Amino acid sequence: MEEFLYDDYYEDYPEEVEDRVPVGWGLEGAWEGCMVPVAMQMGTAVGVILTISAFYRVSSSLLSTRSPFWRDLISTTLGVALLTLIIGPNGVWVAAIAFLHVILLKCVQRRIISSAVHTGVGLVAPILFEFLDSDADRWQQIRGVNMGIAMKGISLAFDGGCVPWYTAVGYIMHPPALIFGPWRPLEDYTAAPRRALWSVQDALSGLWSLFVATFTLLTSNCLVASLVPSSWRWLEAYRDALSFRLGHYFVSHVARASLIVAASDTRPIVHALATEVPRSLVDVAVAWNLPMHAWLKRYIFDPCRNRGAVFALIITYLISALLHGLSPPLSAVLMHLAVASWAEFTVRRKISSVFGACIAARKCSNCKHSNSGFRTIAINILFGAIALLQLTYLGALFDGTQHTSIASAAVAVWDKWRLLGFAGHWILAGAVVFHIAS
Repeated sequence: MEEFLYDDYYEDYPEEVEDRVPVGWGLEGAWEGCMVPVAMQMGTAVGVILTISAFYRVSSSLLSTRSPFWRDLISTTLGVALLTLIIGPNGVWVAAIAFLHVILLKCVQRRIISSAVHTGVGLVAPILFEFLDSDADRWQQIRGVNMGIAMKGISLAFDGGCVPWYTAVGYIMHPPALIFGPWRPLEDYTAAPRRALWSVQDALSGLWSLFVATFTLLTSNCLVASLVPSSWRWLEAYRDALSFRLGHYFVSHVARASLIVAASDTRPIVHALATEVPRSLVDVAVAWNLPMHAWLKRYIFDPCRNRGAVFALIITYLISALLHGLSPPLSAVLMHLAVASWAEFTVRRKISSVFGACIAARKCSNCKHSNSGFRTIAINILFGAIALLQLTYLGALFDGTQHTSIASAAVAVWDKWRLLGFAGHWILAGAVVFHIAS
């Protein structure tokens, strides 16, 4: 889908990070009471991930001339070790879900079930386990890891072919992409670099990602709350939304650093500037998580497209919501975003046609519009401001509050949006009315 794209949100950051610094602490209090302990906590976790990623690179490259079985064995062993060190006992549930995907893959390969059945079972099983288990904290901790495993398992259902079971296990448990992601296709895993050492470019790229990760984590957890104390509800909403987005940038850059260490993979995972200064919600949908966008397009949207773009869009966002498990805030955000991005796309396409200007949701690649003056710039700025308001409206749901049940989380979604006057929904309703009337 070239003209229509979708969005996904990772979970916030791991539960090892304590709650954000209280509003109004000031810089000195933020440094002593938040920045130092948070940096120490996450420094340990990130250090473990990078160390295991480095060990995987060196060991797998030294054995690159031997059977792929050894690469897969190393990947699986180090993946289990990483789960044990980072997740702890709850890693057993992650391993069980990974094993389920391997069993489903073998059933697909023997034509006992179809790839669609594998997809359905792989999406529903973690949700069912979470629903039946009373430990909400457990699933809060492993939900993001399970999402990555589901994406890899489902991609194997379509691309796995005659892949041996041990390669499937090694791919799913691949250490650098296990805790924070991101998704990478099977061919990336099997094409691991043969050289054990890193280049200067690898080192510089990795250090830059770690710097950005540290900056965004400390800003998200400590500085935003202390620098933006306000009783105005919309400024508070923007503060919470910004803090959530910064947490996502932290996750993305740690993931990129681990892939650089393990495989010299320097491809970006997120485009922060396109998210913070958005042209449209459609652009944000892509910029937020590039690998997730590629996965959804490749395995969900494109196969469904022959039934119509709207149907494919709805299924894409539905699958995206299921990937995130039982999370009412994320499901509410994704469903709202599905309709809002569609409405924005159709409205801006019509306005672009009327004015003959580059006003569409996606910027023209080879613009041939005749009008590109101040009016075009002003309209694009207006839609960008609306997109930013929508991001604030949606991101306000992620204020760091821990909910003890699914019902309480759903009630919190309603209460938060009611406090903001359902502004995002009113904007959406206006766009839909405009689309129908025109």
